[in-house]
This record gives sequence, structure tokens and C-alpha cells, in this order.
Amino acid sequence: MPIPRLLPLVLASVLGMLPLAARGQDLVGCSLVDGQLSCVPGVSADPQAQIRALRGQISATLAQESAVQQQIAVLQNLVLSGEVLEGSLLQASLDADLLASLPPTAFHWYRLSPGGSHWIWISSAQGPSYRLSAADLGSQVMLVVMSGAASPPQRQATPPVGPVRPGT
Repeated sequence: MPIPRLLPLVLASVLGMLPLAARGQDLVGCSLVDGQLSCVPGVSADPQAQIRALRGQISATLAQESAVQQQIAVLQNLVLSGEVLEGSLLQASLDADLLASLPPTAFHWYRLSPGGSHWIWISSAQGPSYRLSAADLGSQVMLVVMSGAASPPQRQATPPVGPVRPGT
């Protein structure tokens, strides 16, 4: 943009006559230094170059969003399998590759005691499986998986199972 055309834009921006969006996008990374337009490295005063750079950023963001959405869709299939009996093993059923890629600390097991109103974290349980104990008798149990690949991290809970019955 030639300097004579830029000067009214700068004055209008300074005086507050342009909308905020126009002020922010027109001068990002560039400023007037001694009457010359100076841009930080990597930022071009050429509008076409700026458009190409923004399109590249949008494309990268869309690809990242798609990957996150696929991971969320997989997590929505999270269910528990196994008998709800003391001593039985409950196992998370989910995409095997995703389960293998998550650290044991991504799995949070919880119990809800009979008549209780709050889910209590089972601190001794880690990983995609949990062996029901005497402490679980009469309670409902669920698993929450946290996937840190997304920002913010995504949480997916299984439907609760139970009440846990005595083993035979």
C-alpha cells in the first residue's frame, strides 16, 4: 500500500473513526517508521501475502479441529463391559489404539455410594480396567477418560453401572 494512501488510514485509526476490527487487521505487524512502512519479519505489507498467510493458518486450524472432532467421536463410544459383581473386572471398551495411546492417569474411576449425592474418586484405580472390591458393594461405578490432545482437554464419562452385587 503506498504511503499516501496509508496516511489517511493511520490518522483515521488513531482518531477512532475506523471500526476496531479494521484498525486491528490493517496494521498488525506493520507500522510507520520515519514515513516508511516497516513490518516485522514474516509479516508483509502486501495484502495478497497477508491473505495467503491467513489462509494457511485457517487451513492448519481446520485440520487440527478435524483431528480433535474425530477423537471426541471415538470417546463418545466409551462403555464399560464386565459383570457388576464384587471381584469382577470392569473393562473400558473403546478404540484399542486410542486406549493404548492414553496414559494410565487419563482414566479416572468413580463410585457413588447408595444414597450418596457425590461421586467419589477411586484413587487406587488407574488404567482402562478396574477390579470391583468390597468397598464398591451397593455402589454405582463409572469411568471418566481425559484426553489431553485437545485444548481444553476433553472428558468423556461412561454410563454408570451398578449397584455392585456381592460375588458368588
